Amino acid sequence: MTRIGGWVGLAAIAVSSTVGNAYAHHSYAAFDRCKPVALEGEINRVEWANPHIVIDLRTQDVNHYRIEWFALGQLAAADIATGTLLAGDHVVITGAPMRDPNLKVLSLLSEIRRPSDGWRWGRERTLPQNCAAG
Repeated sequence: MTRIGGWVGLAAIAVSSTVGNAYAHHSYAAFDRCKPVALEGEINRVEWANPHIVIDLRTQDVNHYRIEWFALGQLAAADIATGTLLAGDHVVITGAPMRDPNLKVLSLLSEIRRPSDGWRWGRERTLPQNCAAG
């Protein structure tokens, strides 16, 4: 019985760690990577947590957008520290919008700029091969 119980315990640990990792990753199929947009507005809140840093952005037309940035570890590797962006910061954020514009979510970011002091974060943006040339 002990031998079977041990295998069951190991299997439970393996499954739970796999489920946790699967939950943290998701598909980007719902985002229109072929038509990046730039949103300008004021940050209401920044959640510096995994699996993504989430920015609540209020645009000039008073819409609220959920901005999904990278994970803390990815940004730490790029020397981006917790607190780099704060509530009240005026920013311009470029990324891929959800295909359903009513959802107001932007992800796959290529640039964040804070015009007040010239701070900028960016990465090279490459369009998928299936995007029409335009």
